[in-house]
Amino acid sequence: MEVATKITGVGSYIPDNEITNDYVLSLLERKSRPYINDDIFDDFLQKTKDKLNRVGSITRYWCDETEYCTDIAYSAAVTALEDAGVLPEEVDLVIFTGMSKALVEPATAHILSKALGTVNANVLDTQDACTSFMKSMQLADALIKTHQYKKILIASGERSFDWADFTCKTIDEIKWKFASLTIGDAAGAIVLESTTEPEYVNNEKHFKFYYKLFSKFVSNCTIGLNHTIGERYKLFSHSTNLIRNGYSATHDLVHEIFSSDRWVDYMYDRLICHNVGNVVDNYIKEILQSANKYYEGKYIPFFAKYGNVASATLPLEMTIARQEKRLNRGDSVMFIVPAAGVQCGIMIFQY
Repeated sequence: MEVATKITGVGSYIPDNEITNDYVLSLLERKSRPYINDDIFDDFLQKTKDKLNRVGSITRYWCDETEYCTDIAYSAAVTALEDAGVLPEEVDLVIFTGMSKALVEPATAHILSKALGTVNANVLDTQDACTSFMKSMQLADALIKTHQYKKILIASGERSFDWADFTCKTIDEIKWKFASLTIGDAAGAIVLESTTEPEYVNNEKHFKFYYKLFSKFVSNCTIGLNHTIGERYKLFSHSTNLIRNGYSATHDLVHEIFSSDRWVDYMYDRLICHNVGNVVDNYIKEILQSANKYYEGKYIPFFAKYGNVASATLPLEMTIARQEKRLNRGDSVMFIVPAAGVQCGIMIFQY
C-alpha cells in the first residue's frame, strides 16, 4: 500500500537566559581589549554594536552551564510526542540532528532515546550545518515510504554558544567572529508518521527537497575538528562572503525550481526561512519576488528575538506560527535554508 509522510507533532524549547547585545559586546570587550590598541578599541566596539543593530539583532537565549544539548532536545521532544499523541514506546526511530552533539561517538540519539524511554526505537545522528533538520526529514520520509519505519522522531538541541569566539586580537578578526555575537540556543522536535490519507499520498507537491551546493566555499563558515580548516570547536564565519555565496546558491536554486512547468503555478500558505539577520530576510524576499513567488504576510522574521538558532529553525518557527494561528492543518509550507557548505536547501510540504 502506498503511504506518505505526515507531520503529526511539533515541539520546541527556548532556554530561560535572555542575552542582550550589550552582554555579548561586554564579552567581546573583556576578551579583546587586552590585544587591541586603546586608541582604536572604542571605535571598533561602536562599529560592531552598529552592525548588530543593522542586522536586526536584539536578543538571543543561552543555556545554563549545566543544561546540555540533550536536555533541551528532550524538552522539545516530549512536547512533540504529546502533540502527536504518540507514546515513547511507539517510536520506531530517533534521529538526533544538528551541529550540537553530546558525544563524538556513539550517536547522541542514544542518550536522548534513553531519557525519553523510546525502548523500541533504532537511533541515528545526522549533521550538515543549518540544513540538518531538513535533510533528516528527507531521510525519514524515504524510510517511511519504503515501509521501514512508521513513527520517527527527529530532534535538535542546539547549544551553540560553546563555540562562540569573542576574542579578537586584531580589529579585522571581527569579520570572522561577528556570527558568534548572534548565536542563540534552541531545541526543536518533529514527529513524522506513515499515513494513507489521500490528501498526502496524492499530493505531488508534498515532501519535496531541492539543494544547490557550492562546496568550494566550505571555508566561509566552519567549526573545526580534525581538518586543516578551522580552529577546533570554534565558530569561524566570514559573514560577508557567506551571505554573498549563500545569495548565489539561493538565487540559482529558486529560479531552477520555479522556472519548471511543475512549479510555475505553485503558491504557499506559509514561508519559513532559516533566519540569520535582516540581510538574509531581504535577499530571500528579493529572490522570491524575482521568481514571482513572494507573498506579503506569509513570513514573519524571528531573528531579532531568538538570534541564529541553526538547525532548530524549522520546528521553532512552526511552533511560533501555530501559536499565532498562522499555520493550520493542510497549509502548504515552503522552507528555505541558506547554510554553511556553502549551500541552499528548499523543502516543500503540506502540514
